[in-house]
Amino acid sequence: MISRFDDYCLHQSPAYLRVPATTDRNFYDRYFFCGYSADASLMFGVSFARYPNRYVQDAHFTVVRGAVQTSLHASDVLAGDPAQNVVGPLEVEIVEPMRILRCRVLRGEHGIACDLTFRAVTGAIDEGRLVRAREDLVYIDQTRFMQYGAWAGWIEVDGVRQEVGAGVTFGLRDKSWGVRLIGEHQVTHRRGEQIFWMNVVMLLGREHSVIRTLDRADGSSIERTGYFVPVYASAELTPVGEKNLLPIATWSFDLDFVPGTRRIARGRYGVRRPDGSERRIEGRVLGTFWYAGMGYSHDRWNHGSDHGGRLVIEREDWRTDEVDPARLDRQFMASVMEFSEEGRIVGLGHTEQLLMGQYVPFGWGPRDYLESGATGSGAP
Repeated sequence: MISRFDDYCLHQSPAYLRVPATTDRNFYDRYFFCGYSADASLMFGVSFARYPNRYVQDAHFTVVRGAVQTSLHASDVLAGDPAQNVVGPLEVEIVEPMRILRCRVLRGEHGIACDLTFRAVTGAIDEGRLVRAREDLVYIDQTRFMQYGAWAGWIEVDGVRQEVGAGVTFGLRDKSWGVRLIGEHQVTHRRGEQIFWMNVVMLLGREHSVIRTLDRADGSSIERTGYFVPVYASAELTPVGEKNLLPIATWSFDLDFVPGTRRIARGRYGVRRPDGSERRIEGRVLGTFWYAGMGYSHDRWNHGSDHGGRLVIEREDWRTDEVDPARLDRQFMASVMEFSEEGRIVGLGHTEQLLMGQYVPFGWGPRDYLESGATGSGAP
C-alpha cells in the first residue's frame, strides 16, 4: 500500500516504505519512554509499536500512584500511514525529530488521560545493531538509539490530576527496530532458561552515563559496556547524533536485593575510564515499576499480539507491594535510583533488570526466579 512517505527518497528496497525488507513475522518498529520524579513519587512509561508483518500495532501507558500501578493497553489493525502513531486514545507525536516528542492519552479512556512532552538533554546515542541466534536461528536482529531527557505536562487517573513539572521529572526514551521476540514465535526463553541482563542509567550533573551487562550463568560477560555523554542545556542544543561519546573501559558491580526476591535494592558500581581513572558510585532504589505495564512479557498484552483484528482497549491495576516475584511477567522491571559518591548525592536515574535462572556468582541455581540472595558481586 502506498503512503505519503513514498514521495520521499527514503526507500531501502523496491517495496513501499511501509513494507519491511524482511518477511519475518517478528519485525517491529517501536518507541519506548520512561519517566520519574527524583523522589520516585511519580513513575510512568509509554510504548508504541508497529508490526507490519502481523498487520497489528499496539500502545501502552503505565503509571505508579502510591502502591498501585495502573496501565492502559490498546491494540488495533495496522495503520496504512507509518507516521500515524495512534492506537485508540494513545498517541506518540514527533514534534521535532530526535529532540522533542509528545505522548498523550486522549479522552480520559477508562479514567486515564495524560499530555506529556519529552525534551532531550542528550544527543541521540547510537547503540548499534544487536544480533543474537540460538541453534543457528536468529531471534534478535535490531538497531537502537536512545536519549535521556526531561518531562513536562500532566497525568490524570480517576479524576485526580498530577502535574509533571519541567526540570524535576526525567527519564529515558529509545527507538528500536528490526527482529525481536514478539507475539507467538519460534524461539523464546522457556521457563528455567538463564538470562542476567542489567542496565544502569545515570544523570550525574552535566554528564549522562549508561552501563549495562549481559552475563552467562558462570558470571562471564557476553557484553559489558557503557559510556558517558554530555548533558545539554536545552533540547534545541542536542545533536541529532552524539559525537562526544566517551566509552568506558570496564565496570563492576555489587548488589543488594529485596529479601526473598531478585529485585535490586542497592547497587555499588565501579566504573573505569580509558585513562585508568575510576568512579565508585552507589545507587539506592526509591521505587519500582514493572514493564508488563507496557506489554513486556504480558500474558494477554504481549507485544504484537492479535486481538481479533479490531481496536481493543483495556485498563489494568495491580498493587506494587503485592507483586508475585515468581510470575514470568514480573521479571522485567525498572527501579528509580538516587546515586551518591563518597557519601554525597550526585544524581538520579534508574536500573533495568531481567534476572532469570542460574547465576553462579550470586549462588543462584537453575530454578527460574524463586531463589534469591541477599548480596552479590560481578567483576569485569
